[in-house]
Amino acid sequence: MRTDRILALLLIIACFVAAIAAWIRPAVTPSARLAPLSTGGQADVALIDVYGTISDGQDLDGFFGSTGATANRLVKAIREAERDHVKAILVRINSPGGTAAASQMVYSELMRVRKAGHIKVVAAMGDVAASGGYYIASAAQHIVANPATTTGSIGVIIHVGNIARLFDKLGISETTIQSGVHKDILSPFRPIKSDERTLLQGLVNDTYEQFLAAVEAGRHLSDAQLRPIADGRVFDGKQALAVHLVDSLGTYQEAIAKAASLAGVKGEPSVRTYPGGGLFEQVWPRFESRLPAWLGGASAERWNKVPLALME
Repeated sequence: MRTDRILALLLIIACFVAAIAAWIRPAVTPSARLAPLSTGGQADVALIDVYGTISDGQDLDGFFGSTGATANRLVKAIREAERDHVKAILVRINSPGGTAAASQMVYSELMRVRKAGHIKVVAAMGDVAASGGYYIASAAQHIVANPATTTGSIGVIIHVGNIARLFDKLGISETTIQSGVHKDILSPFRPIKSDERTLLQGLVNDTYEQFLAAVEAGRHLSDAQLRPIADGRVFDGKQALAVHLVDSLGTYQEAIAKAASLAGVKGEPSVRTYPGGGLFEQVWPRFESRLPAWLGGASAERWNKVPLALME
């Protein structure tokens, strides 16, 4: 009797694992008809998704593994693909941006791979690839956008809140003990001072110039071409093509075909999603995306982890 129960339990577990494996298969080969997974786990094209806000969070951000558009996860994916000797990397972007340093980190890693010359880098834009999302895309040798993609927003911004009047109405006071006059420079409990505004504007300007230099290098645009349109404005894909911010209009499937063409792949390219990871790392993002924010779902805003509100 006990043996029967054990066998039944093992059968249930086997069915569950088989069902989960079948469920996650699309994550490994997003377009099985056009881009089947090759034998032996090797692939022609590495697919790396940049979805959501970009930040320099912990690599193990999800419950069972690395999820989200964290710089550590994306850099890990790029290096893993490089070690597997893929012929091209397709960066699929659906992001409104994020922190400056995190976007810069991913851009630099892609540019390193691009300059090495062994792997072609292509970017595919989804609904949005703006600000930090465009920063990352500009490292690609070819950018494919949908005609209705929202992109651009080249710029840097710092948000400084002020709830002092609300505190006054509530009868709440706030006192700071600090080591220097500018230690509470982003305090929301008082108006910003003129000298603080000057300091913060200098910080924004310097980061903005770094952003411009990165896009100019990645897109082979002159400062005279880029600066007039790099004032924070957004473009749709068709407008972006006209000002040379993207190279062609098309779908994700066409971006795969472009990556394969640049890499010299004959026939249908095989595609693998990176980073790889184990079963739970592939399954958990699907559960997490359906969780409410209070349970740590993917929709939850996590800017409380960012100590400085410098964002692109």
